[in-house]
Parts: sequence; structure tokens; C-alpha cells
Amino acid sequence: MATAVLAPDHAPEHVHRPGLRPGSVVALFAGLSLLFGAIFAAMVPSAWGPDESSHFKRAYQVSQGGFAPERLPDDGPYPVYGGSVPAAAAQLMTEHGGPPRTKERNSDPLFVPSPEREQALAAPLGDEPVQTSFANTAAYSPVPYLPSALGARIGTAADLGVGTTWALMRALQVLSYTAVVAVGLWALRHTRFLWVGFCVALVPTALYQSAVISADSVTNAVVFTFVALVLRATVLNRAEEPLTRFELAAVLVGAAVLPLMKPTYVILSLLLLAVPLRRYPLPRRADGRPVAAALVLSGCLLLTLLGFALWMSLAAGTTEAMGILRGPQERHTVRPDEQLAFVLSEPVAVLGVAARTILTLDWQYAAGVVGQMGYGPGGNINGPFVGAVCWLVAVVAAFLHGPRGRAPRRVVGWFAAVLLLNVAAIFGTLYLSFAPVQSGIVNGVQGRYFVPLALLLLGTLVPLVGARLPAGPQALRRVDAAVLVLVPLSAVLAVAGYATVVHVTGHYALP
Repeated sequence: MATAVLAPDHAPEHVHRPGLRPGSVVALFAGLSLLFGAIFAAMVPSAWGPDESSHFKRAYQVSQGGFAPERLPDDGPYPVYGGSVPAAAAQLMTEHGGPPRTKERNSDPLFVPSPEREQALAAPLGDEPVQTSFANTAAYSPVPYLPSALGARIGTAADLGVGTTWALMRALQVLSYTAVVAVGLWALRHTRFLWVGFCVALVPTALYQSAVISADSVTNAVVFTFVALVLRATVLNRAEEPLTRFELAAVLVGAAVLPLMKPTYVILSLLLLAVPLRRYPLPRRADGRPVAAALVLSGCLLLTLLGFALWMSLAAGTTEAMGILRGPQERHTVRPDEQLAFVLSEPVAVLGVAARTILTLDWQYAAGVVGQMGYGPGGNINGPFVGAVCWLVAVVAAFLHGPRGRAPRRVVGWFAAVLLLNVAAIFGTLYLSFAPVQSGIVNGVQGRYFVPLALLLLGTLVPLVGARLPAGPQALRRVDAAVLVLVPLSAVLAVAGYATVVHVTGHYALP
């Protein structure tokens, strides 16, 4: 019997019904996200997430109505930003925040429970406030902290303990990440790129970040959903169907709040310029011109730029305070104005800085994208290599057995330009605000910063990579099954790796 072979110009999703309905895939994502988010939230000691103490302080400040950065009284040459937090929480963060810097034996687990820590966690949150600095998170807008701020507000009103409040704030972040990303996954329901989104949404780094108090949880979710909606309206829209009204509202809201997540992501709002106006579900004039769509797009971009300008004006002074993160001995080496003058006057030298940074730290960035699990003595805690391989195999299989996509070259070029510009903005921001003047390398960049850009990278590659793997319905179902095994397995291994390092055998740092 002759075997049917798919024509190379037909996407697999047009020739067979998938083994799982899109709603089931989204529901499965939600279940896995909530499950592993809850596991990480329970397993990571309070105040042990990446800069979690600083994020808690900013979230608490937001919960009390402190939206704009607050400059504290200072006598030195550099400004100090921060605010007030309950004394009980401040004690926990000061005495028990983060893994130890040194240990007597490397074989000891990083986390060792103590009666003093348990007492600090059980103390009521509503205590006398104390003033504290948090320069690195004071620059963030209130928007990414809304779920955790709600938890802090509930903890204050109900007079909960510090540990209970901390757990509530983490739980609300897991819920918000899951809910927002589910909207983006549902937007991909008409294409096999849904499986690529499934992999990206469940990358262990994102699951871990959703479970600790941070601005990254909501940021990752909003960027994911915004990019998914843009891809659904452009390179993945083979049938040229318009967006639904809900999808249009979601993508416009996403664009408007991008600069309020992290300022560098304002660049992603430019992706809207690639969405044809005919995809907007809005009435047209009698001559067919989409005037209403053009007005909506212009208004959205204007609102985005205004939000960006407003927040940058409010947070401008915080850049001068970032040097405190390098410690008192090196604080004076971070001078943003002089660094900017160097960047503008020595472009060739700056290109050398960029090259040295990438050539020497690219493996750290790659590991951080797939499985960065917070800090340990001497560096980051990364998930197991085997888990990273499982996730990479899953996402590659999903991509190569996914849609071929269709988009003009100018759209693909625009996506690539926006992606590269955003990467450059991340490095540039850290170089200006954290690196010493004329430093030969960019300090402070971590792989987890690029997690929100993963879906855009893969979406940009869809029209460019023609070497797809045509397969029949049974083969594609086997690919789906492999993804459903490998992605949860990567999360299980990440959990096991973190538990081993933190709770069992400790961190084997080089001497």
C-alpha cells in the first residue's frame, strides 16, 4: 500500500486533527504551572529567591500605596532609595535572607533550619516599621508587583505572620503567571506552534521565577502573551483571520503596560507595527480604509510612549543609586553619566566590550535561560544538564514539526531587529547602571533576563527555517507525546536538582 507523503508546502496542522484539543493543552499547562510553581514556592526558603528581599520590600511599599520611588535622607554624595517595611520582616531578611556566603563543609546543605529562623517566620507582620534601602528594585513600577502587593496587603490587614504572608505573596504570583500565560497559549490554538509555546511557558527558569517574589514573574507572563498574540496575527496566520475583540484588547493592553514591566521591554511594543490593520476587528470606512484601526494603533503606541516617559521621569534618580550594589568599596566606580559619555565617544571600544562579554559568558547565559534556580555561594544554582537537554529536545521537536509560517521579508526583518535591539538594551542598561566606568565587560546580566524573548526568537525563525520534518498524523502524535513527557521531566529534574543542592548535600563551590 502506498504511503501518503505530505506536500512540502502544507503545514501539518492542516492535514490531521491533533491528539489533544487546544483547550486540553492549555489546561495541561495550567495544571503543570500551578503544580511546579507550588512546589518551588514551598521548597525555596523565604527570602532566598534572586534579590527576593529587595523585591519583597518594593512589593510591600506598593501595598501601602508607595507607587513612585522614594528617596531616603542621606549625607553622602550618592542618593539612597528605599522605604519602610515591618521590623519583623526586616529581621528575617537581614538575619536569614539568602544562602550563606561561606560554609564549614561543602557537603553540608545550603539550608539548615533553625529555631531562630522559625521564630522570625512566625512573628506577626504588622510590627513597627523600619526604614531600609532597596535601590535595585525602587526603579520598578508598581505594575509587576500587583499580585505580591495584594498578598502583602492581605497579610497586613489580617495580621498574618511573616512566613504566611511570604507564602501568600508567592502563591498569588504563581496564579497570576499561570492565568496570563494561558491567554497567550490560547491565542496559538489554531497552529501547532501551540506546542512551542507550551515548552517555552514551562521552561524551568520561568517556573522558578513565578514562585518567588519578583518583578520577573508578571513580566515574563505579559511579554509571553503579547508576543504570542502578535505572532498569531502575523507569521502564524496562514488563513489571514482577524483577531477577536478579546485578542485585540489583550494585545493593546499588553503593549501599553510593557514599559511598566521593565523599561527595556518598551521596544517590544514596536512589534505592533508589523500587524496588518486588516487584522483588527474594527469597522472600516465605505472606501475600505481601516481608519479606526489606524487610530487605535496610534493611540496605543502614544499611550505606551507616554507611560514610558512618565515612569522614566519618576525613576530617573535611581540610576545614580545603583552603585551601592557593588559594595561600599566600589560604589564610587559606577557613574552612569561618565559611562554614557564613554559609550557615545568610543563606539569601537564598546563593540569590543560586547564581544568580550558574549565570548566569555555565553554559556552562563544559556544555562540561565533554561534552568537558573537562584543564587548559591560563588554563583548561580542551575538545574541539571540532563533536564536542560530534555527541555531543548522537546522545544526543537515541537518547532521542527510545527507550522512553516508565512510572512513578508520586511516583517521577519522587523521582528529580528526588535529582538536584537531589545537584547542590546538589556546589556546597555546593565552597563550604564551597574558596571564600573569603562569596564571591559558587562556585569550583572543573567540568563533569566532573556526568558521573555525566547518565544519571539522562535517565532521569528518560523518563516526562515524551511527544513521542517513532514510527518503523518501518527508521527506527529508521537512528537506531541514526547513533548508531554520531556517538558514535565525537565521540571521534575530541576526540582530534584534544587532540592539536592539546597536541602540535601549542599553546593560544591570551587575553592
